[in-house]
Amino acid sequence: MPGRVLVVTYHFPPVGGIGVQRTLKYVTYLRRSGWEPVVITPRDPAFPLRDPALLASVPQGIEVHRSLSLEPARATMLARRRVASGRKTRSTTAAETPHSERRPSVRPAGLRRLARLGAKGWQNLWDTLLFPDQAVAWMPFAIRSGLQIHHRRPVDVLYSSAMPITTHLVAGALKARTGLPWVADFRDPWVESPILPNPRFPKRQMQRRTERWIVERADRVVLAMEGLREMFATRYPSMADKFVYIPNGYDLADFAGLEPIPSDPGRFNLLFAGSLYRHGELEAVLGGVELMAERRPDLRSRLLLRFLGRANEENKRIAAEYTAPGRIGDVVRFEDFVPRQEALAQMAGADALLQLRSAEPGSEMFVSGKVFEYMTLDRPILAVMPTGDGRRLVDGLPGGRSADVDPASVADALERLMDDPPIPGPSDVEGRYARVNLAAELAAVLDAAVEERAAKRLHRKGSRPKDAG
Repeated sequence: MPGRVLVVTYHFPPVGGIGVQRTLKYVTYLRRSGWEPVVITPRDPAFPLRDPALLASVPQGIEVHRSLSLEPARATMLARRRVASGRKTRSTTAAETPHSERRPSVRPAGLRRLARLGAKGWQNLWDTLLFPDQAVAWMPFAIRSGLQIHHRRPVDVLYSSAMPITTHLVAGALKARTGLPWVADFRDPWVESPILPNPRFPKRQMQRRTERWIVERADRVVLAMEGLREMFATRYPSMADKFVYIPNGYDLADFAGLEPIPSDPGRFNLLFAGSLYRHGELEAVLGGVELMAERRPDLRSRLLLRFLGRANEENKRIAAEYTAPGRIGDVVRFEDFVPRQEALAQMAGADALLQLRSAEPGSEMFVSGKVFEYMTLDRPILAVMPTGDGRRLVDGLPGGRSADVDPASVADALERLMDDPPIPGPSDVEGRYARVNLAAELAAVLDAAVEERAAKRLHRKGSRPKDAG
């Protein structure tokens, strides 16, 4: 009989975005290595990206237990859904109403700004009050669900995937109640993270103590980046043997039968597919495009740079500035988040693919999960990022080019890319980053955690003094 692993994850279909893929692919392929996943996830998490089509990617027969979550951000999310639904209704009604009978819509800009500020203030309030994150409101229901699952049919090991960090707290609490071995997976850094707001004291101290609590209690800690593994080994040298590096990857099954979607034939279509939420990276790229367009009008008329995905308010503002009249609105296009399969088809139809990473300290360790999908599509890749693991990976690919997070460097790289596009070739011939192989690596970590826990129990049992007489 296969072992049972209880998977605690916040990001799971129908939630969308690249962060879902790591755990989803483990759930898909762990069965091949003798592990049967059982998933705990929120019923309706306060995460804005939704991709219902991803539900078809969850293998048949997998137990998925969706428990209640009372995150305050759900109120904002539900309000936005109602507003969006109202807009669709008004749009449909307007389309069916004769033009002569339509009334102008009165929506004061001041009220819209006030509503946005109110939603942001609500979010900031709960981000400040709740620790380690808003998902902590899911924690008691997730723990209860895990205990019920284990009571009905025992599991053999716990696995949790963060972010959010609450998933690790759930798994840690379940370990304390059940004595099961626990494998904690960090997809990104949390303490001293270059991509998260730097918390003030005492929250900063609480983060450090919580991370240490996780590392001390987990039987194994999996890190998605080699740089992150090295950071943990330096921070916790006495526990360095717990840390295991398992990278992100790609699944060739996602690309089977994919029909590329081309865009604007006759133009060089450079596509970025993903979220824009970090500081500085978008401005460096758009500044580079504007600089290239000024000195090379011939390339300006050919280039189409598309951003496909969600952007935060800062990056929306930057986008609006650069696409204003007289700037580069004829070269750059911003489009909304689309379901995963459509995004893959858009990527397959592009002439080249763009990857971004900010230049903030610590960013050099990041290797985006998107890069691994890019490498399967036989397209040139331009990586705008600081020197580090991610940039070295792209530079090592047959079709890879890179640039510093600086407008002048981006402009030079764009000119080289369009004047002399690299010829992509086979990447990852040995399957190092294939999801099925990475799931086998995780299965080996689960095996080791279970065997080590069994050996410790046996040792404790054998070392007990025998009763006198």
